[in-house]
Amino acid sequence: MKRPLVIVVALVAVMLLWFGWHWLDGRRQPPVEQPSLAASKVDPPSKVENDPIKVFQRAFWASPTDDDEILHAERREWSDAQGLRKWQWFLVVEPSAPLLKRLRDDNVFSLAPAGSAADIADAPKWFAFAANKSVVMQSPRSAMQLIFSKDGKVLYASDSGLGFRPGAAEPVKPAPPSSAPAPGRLPTTLPPLPQP
Repeated sequence: MKRPLVIVVALVAVMLLWFGWHWLDGRRQPPVEQPSLAASKVDPPSKVENDPIKVFQRAFWASPTDDDEILHAERREWSDAQGLRKWQWFLVVEPSAPLLKRLRDDNVFSLAPAGSAADIADAPKWFAFAANKSVVMQSPRSAMQLIFSKDGKVLYASDSGLGFRPGAAEPVKPAPPSSAPAPGRLPTTLPPLPQP
């Protein structure tokens, strides 16, 4: 009788440990923002680029080196008949030392330190980072943000903006001058010459 009781108690203990481990494991991982399905269906991008080198080049205005390992890359564009309306990109990179120096130390994009990363409504599932283990730099004038892991091994980067806007309307051309003198402050003829 004691042997089945020991087995039942051991099984209950193992199950409690297993549930406890899964519960704690779920709390340790940062919550992954799910893309807004409503936003995706309402306004899907007209073009999605996943070529990591092209996305890297357009994002950082430079080509990656052999030591830069691009883990994930995506650029979205929304266009219409008048051209590009808006764009958005995401990158996850294991940066090389030169890339870290260029982006973080040289600060080529004039970013400022920030307390936390800005929320991105429709980020890909893979664009998830531990906020408490990151250093954030953001642009004061745009949506660009670089999120460095504190150990410098992973870089999360994103930016978005508007596309091309129509230019100003052509100015109205003035009418050609007429033959009549235009009224003004000075007379249009010479003053009379005095006779001696």
